[in-house]
Amino acid sequence: MGPLADALAAPAGRELLMVTAALEPFVLPPQHPLGEGMDIDLAREALALGGGYRLRVEHVPWRRVLALLKAGQADLSTGVHDTPERREYLAFSQRYGESVRYGFYTRRDSGVLVRRLADLQGRRLGLMAGAVFPDALQAAMTGPADRAVDLHSQLRMLAAGRVEVVVGNELPARWLVQHQPYGAQLQRQPFVFDSGLPTQMAVARQRPDFPAVVQALNRGLAQLAKAKRWEALQARYLGA
Repeated sequence: MGPLADALAAPAGRELLMVTAALEPFVLPPQHPLGEGMDIDLAREALALGGGYRLRVEHVPWRRVLALLKAGQADLSTGVHDTPERREYLAFSQRYGESVRYGFYTRRDSGVLVRRLADLQGRRLGLMAGAVFPDALQAAMTGPADRAVDLHSQLRMLAAGRVEVVVGNELPARWLVQHQPYGAQLQRQPFVFDSGLPTQMAVARQRPDFPAVVQALNRGLAQLAKAKRWEALQARYLGA
């Protein structure tokens, strides 16, 4: 057995509660045949390697994720954007995976084209409740917005004609459109906005030992990066 297998097979250590919202393929719904998702797998492995921690995972809407972390009723989550407001109650890990990229989806029969940020102006948008966006993208979103609890609900709103454009994390949106029945009605626009923002995990500062948890995460993530574990997870979940 290698170091990772040894760490995962070790007797249960200190348990952490991760709260997360479904965002396929990073976080898959419970009992999904492929597994828990790329982010959860990576977090489990990083915490086991870096500090002998065990994870218990609860799935809740994204706004609830942030509320539980802020109140100290949960310990950590993945894929959290670092903002000054969130830094007041969260401590962030080193980056992992890829930078955050935003995709844009429309109905095939709408005639709406998104080739640059300016094409979003005045459009009715479907957004995720609690999501924050880079300044350049936020400035372009001048029209009315309907907010949904998750990306799946955003795309369903679009298929029903309630919004004109859905803005969301590019890979999860592409995954859902490929795997959900409503995908045939939707069209991925050619423009993708690469924010350059890192993908990070975040630990609640309400934990008295939060610095130790972040250090464990970073130790594990560094080891997994050297082993190209993210690329292996991509191959498993995406067939890449």
